[in-house]
Amino acid sequence: MSSHRPPAERLYARPVRQLFVFVLALLVLVQTALSLYAWSLSEQRLLPELGRKAHTTGVELSTQIVRALGYGIPLQRLEGVPEYFAEVLKENRDLAYLRVTDRAGAVLYGSTTADTTAPERFLDTALPLQLQGKTVGHLHVGVDHRYLAARIRELRYDIGIVLITSLLIAFEILWFIVTLNFTAPMRHIVTMMAHIAAGDFRQRPPPPPGAPIAGHLHGLAENANRSYDAVLRDAEAQRRLAPLAAAQAEPVLRRLKSLYTFGSTSEGDLVAHRVVLVRVLSFLFMFAEMLSRSFLPVYAASLPAPGLDSGMRASLPITAFLLGVALTMPFAGAWSDRLGRRSSYIAGALTVMAGLAVTGLVPDYLALVVARAVTGAGYAVMFMACQGYVFDHTDSSNRGKGMALFVGAIMVAEICSPAVGGILADRVGYRMVFLLGAMVALGAAALAAVVLRATQNPERAAAPAGNSAAPLPGASFALVSRLARNRRFVALSFLSGMPAKFLYSGFLIFLVPVLLSTLGHSKSEIGRYTMLYGLSSLALAPVFAHLADRYNAYARLVAAGGVLTGLGLLPVYFGASGDFVMLGIAALGVGQSMSISAQLVLVARVTREEARDAGTGPIVGLFRLLERLGAAAGPLVTGMLVARYGAPQAMLALGAFALLSSLAFVLVFMAATRVDAANAEGAAA
Repeated sequence: MSSHRPPAERLYARPVRQLFVFVLALLVLVQTALSLYAWSLSEQRLLPELGRKAHTTGVELSTQIVRALGYGIPLQRLEGVPEYFAEVLKENRDLAYLRVTDRAGAVLYGSTTADTTAPERFLDTALPLQLQGKTVGHLHVGVDHRYLAARIRELRYDIGIVLITSLLIAFEILWFIVTLNFTAPMRHIVTMMAHIAAGDFRQRPPPPPGAPIAGHLHGLAENANRSYDAVLRDAEAQRRLAPLAAAQAEPVLRRLKSLYTFGSTSEGDLVAHRVVLVRVLSFLFMFAEMLSRSFLPVYAASLPAPGLDSGMRASLPITAFLLGVALTMPFAGAWSDRLGRRSSYIAGALTVMAGLAVTGLVPDYLALVVARAVTGAGYAVMFMACQGYVFDHTDSSNRGKGMALFVGAIMVAEICSPAVGGILADRVGYRMVFLLGAMVALGAAALAAVVLRATQNPERAAAPAGNSAAPLPGASFALVSRLARNRRFVALSFLSGMPAKFLYSGFLIFLVPVLLSTLGHSKSEIGRYTMLYGLSSLALAPVFAHLADRYNAYARLVAAGGVLTGLGLLPVYFGASGDFVMLGIAALGVGQSMSISAQLVLVARVTREEARDAGTGPIVGLFRLLERLGAAAGPLVTGMLVARYGAPQAMLALGAFALLSSLAFVLVFMAATRVDAANAEGAAA
């Protein structure tokens, strides 16, 4: 690839790449070594911890039993001991059994959560029951070795997840730092030196603060332009005062003009590198928002809300967030164009921070719903600010690459954030995770204030930036009527676009945490499960996009993606299990990797006539709005299904819906394509 770079860029590309690889390799080495060390310590640290837990529980229980014995009640006649032990075991899943034996070892009372026919399977802690200095019996507290092995395995999974996510986060931060402090200034310096060496002294946009060498070169070009202007003024004065001398100097001026270029230009300086600056901002706001994905429905269902069943309590905050996104997005783009990218991003980040902070500080259901709607509005503003920034600083030659950087940051956050949030929720609680998200959003606002410019390139800012993805207000009633008569657009919107987002929000965001929680999985495990969607999307989306372009298979991939999603959700019919949920997540990730990018290409293809009159922006905006409305409906409808039929049956219903909507799309889209082709042939004849 280096052979295709401009000669000036090749001067610094290799050293930068070597520096980046060296630092990244060092990070990988250190992180891997720390993870392996933590891995080796997991068993020897966890076993004493469980032993201490069993001993502490035993001391507390034995104290209560001895207190009862002190009232003169014989050990063999204590009332309610098995029932009390059962309650203790219910609250402490790490304990396998509690038993009271007499001095001879005969069991008097016992309660268990496991099969205790194989005593070698258990770690037994025995505490004496002493009354007036005499041992009258023993209390036995047992921990199942299989539970210990499961805990060690889960802890090691968490170590692996932390390793992966920390490396991904380090990669994003390293890329940002190297670009901001090394690549961008070097590119600026090399580019200016190449222009000056070629005799091009035109003034370009000034370098960012803190770049003294680039600033010095900028000053040299500025001085050259001032000197050239002074020469022109002197030549003009000589034409009036000494025409003969002016005539003798004219060849020198012509020679000067032929060899050098002076003046000014609005040519951007670091277009491709500026997009990297917004990548880390995109990652941060997505990371802050997605931290709660693995547990939000479970947390919402735990809050009291009179008149609402658990399914509706779990789904309404997610629906409120998605509605906030859907209703704000069409206006956020135009608002960002007017206010500027930096100001709109900061405003969105502070709004998200406020919503997450309220969620963490006010454990009230109504406050949660309102805060989630506010967070959705802030999310929409931040998203459109970042997308608009990409459009501002790219053109038709590099916009695809710029959008890939932007979307890549979102996918990396999709992988990292739910897993990290689940691990933290298990250890510090739900509310602290929301507060951590608020701090990340605040940090994103502070970073945007530093790295984003207050104004953007005016030529590009005049274009309808990212706001081509959301300008629904520009979609006139006449355009909506025409699109409603376009059967292929209707099929694509209502049988593919809306169902895809419906399944994404209804299954992945809402149902997966609810179902896995009912199956006894921890928040850490739920976070690991949801990572699979981001991993499959990040790995396979470019592959399917290439296949769609190469074989012109857009409609086939859209249909196949929906069918695959449906087939992946249906095996829950044979019984709810974590493996079947994982299969459904993988099918959703692969299926949507196949269909999402192909959908937009089909939208452009089936609406060519409407786009000639109204432009592509309003059409894509309408399609995106329908998608987001489908996403908002997903948790609500799925919550109703959970409340009425249960979580496994809801997953089965979603699978049937995905399969039926995809088959309907195939039939309607193919039939409409044939009719349109026949009409076109008739019109041509």
